[in-house]
Amino acid sequence: MSLEFRAKLMQLVTIGFILFGLVWALAPYTPINLPARFILDLIDWPMGNLSAELSRDVKWLSSIGAGLLIALAIFLGGIVTPAIKANDQKIINVSKVAIITWFIIDSAGSIASGVASNAIFNSVFFIMVMIPLVGIKKQ
Repeated sequence: MSLEFRAKLMQLVTIGFILFGLVWALAPYTPINLPARFILDLIDWPMGNLSAELSRDVKWLSSIGAGLLIALAIFLGGIVTPAIKANDQKIINVSKVAIITWFIIDSAGSIASGVASNAIFNSVFFIMVMIPLVGIKKQ
């Protein structure tokens, strides 16, 4: 896979993360938070709480999570994508360590708190980010 193709894949991941983050960011705004409630219900499989009002803590933590996800997307699009194009191994390697660290902590915590289904969704995000990063050879 060429560096250019990898960079384009990472740009698609960036766009997907931003869109997901924007939907998730609606959680605190009760009149318009149905899309956020849907993704939160989906992630906490099996579905069944779509009509439930979100708690203060879920709204608050959703704001934090959505902000961090969009910040990660900006990092991926603005720093990692150009690093892939330039074959900057230092940034690529640090990015892999950062994503692996997030994946382990988030997934282990999700499982420990009884929401193992989130670890499955984390796996999808993890794979989406790692595909463009894994296997880049030094030039």
